[in-house]
Amino acid sequence: MRMQKRSLRPILKAAELSILLLGITACGGGGGEDPVAIPPPPAFSYSKPADLGDGWATADAADLGVDVTSLEAMMHALPRDFDIVDAIAIAYQGQLIFDETVRNRLNEFDSWVDNTDLRMHVMFSASKSLASLAIGIAIDQGIFPGVDVPYLSLFDYESYENWDERKNEILLEDVLTMRLGLEWNEWNPPYSSPDNEMLRFYASETDYSKSLLDRPLVDQPGATFAYNTPASVSLGQAIENRSPLTLIDFGIANALLPLNISNVEVFQTPTGLPDLGRGLFLTARDFLKFGQLYANGGVWNNQRIVSEAWIDASTESHTEFTWPEPERYDWQLSGYGYQWWTGFFDIDGNRIEAYAARGHGEQNLLVMPELGLVVAIFSHAFESNDDEVNQTFRMIAEYIIPALPST
Repeated sequence: MRMQKRSLRPILKAAELSILLLGITACGGGGGEDPVAIPPPPAFSYSKPADLGDGWATADAADLGVDVTSLEAMMHALPRDFDIVDAIAIAYQGQLIFDETVRNRLNEFDSWVDNTDLRMHVMFSASKSLASLAIGIAIDQGIFPGVDVPYLSLFDYESYENWDERKNEILLEDVLTMRLGLEWNEWNPPYSSPDNEMLRFYASETDYSKSLLDRPLVDQPGATFAYNTPASVSLGQAIENRSPLTLIDFGIANALLPLNISNVEVFQTPTGLPDLGRGLFLTARDFLKFGQLYANGGVWNNQRIVSEAWIDASTESHTEFTWPEPERYDWQLSGYGYQWWTGFFDIDGNRIEAYAARGHGEQNLLVMPELGLVVAIFSHAFESNDDEVNQTFRMIAEYIIPALPST
């Protein structure tokens, strides 16, 4: 793929945190010596997350009434029941109570940005929810007049292929809700297939926004949902077109610095635009901050980053959905907002609303406002195995939610 990588660490001028890589090898000696036995890993014992001075208030889970034995049981069950999990971070009542990275090897996607830090993880489509945040900030700042602005007015292209007057009716809101009306289907065949439309698009196109908007219109804008990764990339292009800052500088000034995030990697498109459709890399601890920001109604450490109205609009269902086989999942899908998925857990007959940023391979950020709970999980289910999709949801339903007091 003709992609580039961009590290924001030099721009932020922040020191990276070091990570200890533990490698134990067993070697058979010569002369018939017995191989060296590898001891089993020590049993997990909960401890309060470290205070890294990164904006998080950390707390011992037990001090907040959380059952740490349930969290320990969850970690002991990882190899058996949740073998896709790479990292888990949990916030309860606005405080960081859990932060564990368990992956011990890099994967093929780390090479996209030359990542060598096991804590940093590809987010894939969970990046889209951060694109939505950026749009909300741009609206708050008056860069865009609102979600009802005609989308083509945010671009400076002289003309478009497959012209249809109805393209002028595509609104910014239609892009946020994946209802552009353009010809597009990236779910069939799946991402694991070389014939997947998104993969072919990424491999052949250069200016993703122009190539997307050149596509034939096959439906009335605003009418039909069609999941569209280049559409999320184009949201970033719209910001870069109309903001006095580049998209990278806009993100640094308005999100990364206020959230005390100093370590981020980003894939870039061939034109040098950050790929907000699938290209961000963060630690689980920093990923969790975005969920806490939304749980706080747009405020982080007493600083407003985005309006509460945007949080509410982003996390309500604008299109209704359900799983095709709902009985297979502990988190029930209910719809799609502004680049956020909406849904709920049913725990002993109690419906617990939980909206989510979700990415390929089961990168999941779930916010449960009524519980004061935010959970970020990175995983490596990259083969699109349907049987693995529910692992992180089941882990939350069986271990994390029941650990909370009075649940």
